[in-house]
Amino acid sequence: MKRDGVVLDMPEAEYHAPTDELSSTGAKLILDAPARYKHVVLDGNREEKDSFDLGGIVHAMVLGTGWGVRELDFENWRTKASQEARVEARAEGLIPVLKHEMVKPRAMAEAVLAHPVAGPMFEQAGASEVSAFGTCPETGVRLRARADRLVEGGPIVDLKTTAGSAKPDEFARAVFKYGYDLQDALYEEVFGLACGWAGEFKFVVVETRAPHLVSVVKLRDDYLEMGRDKSMKARRVYAECMAAGIWPGYPSGEHVIEPPMAAVYDHQDNYEMGDITL
Repeated sequence: MKRDGVVLDMPEAEYHAPTDELSSTGAKLILDAPARYKHVVLDGNREEKDSFDLGGIVHAMVLGTGWGVRELDFENWRTKASQEARVEARAEGLIPVLKHEMVKPRAMAEAVLAHPVAGPMFEQAGASEVSAFGTCPETGVRLRARADRLVEGGPIVDLKTTAGSAKPDEFARAVFKYGYDLQDALYEEVFGLACGWAGEFKFVVVETRAPHLVSVVKLRDDYLEMGRDKSMKARRVYAECMAAGIWPGYPSGEHVIEPPMAAVYDHQDNYEMGDITL
């Protein structure tokens, strides 16, 4: 069944069910290697990590929706009973968490909601976990996106948890590393296709370590343009792979690699200064 437009209150499991729609996560996998996309998405090998669970719990507490959380009264996950309870929770579409480990996500959620700029965006009129679907007019690829928060008459808000730094300059590096520029670009386009939305996209970033500092950032136009280019390339590759039924990995053969610019700058700063007389 073809899904179009904006859909409210769609269950997480239904939204993430395998379809021919390309999400921002799928687009990033495609750009890494089409074979990676096939393994994770088409073959159903989604990875589960504790860091994903922490983010999911914080999202549920801030947004009041999303993946459900089941608190389990065990000391750890080493016993058979705790492991069986964890498997049962996941089978029901819930995030299993030990009760004594809820201190951190509660503190993180409280930090977000107490922030003078971030907090009001989650309290203003709007909707959480809003799903949007559309078709790329250039490639014909079906697209999907799910906004953490769509503020009425305002921005799309995406909540990120980070084990690193929420400091804006540091988060700018995380945007490149994790492809958040692609996510921003694809979300803006999908919501535009789905309902004519033409607002801003803002990230709310909260640190996992105390005191759980928070920042609110948006991408400059040139950064967003980079994301648009990545998003379009991913769609073209996806369309080609779907048509051919071939999902290649990394290019074959031997490769000569260049040092990344960070290594070049480090070398220039520390090793091209000439002899030092002690």
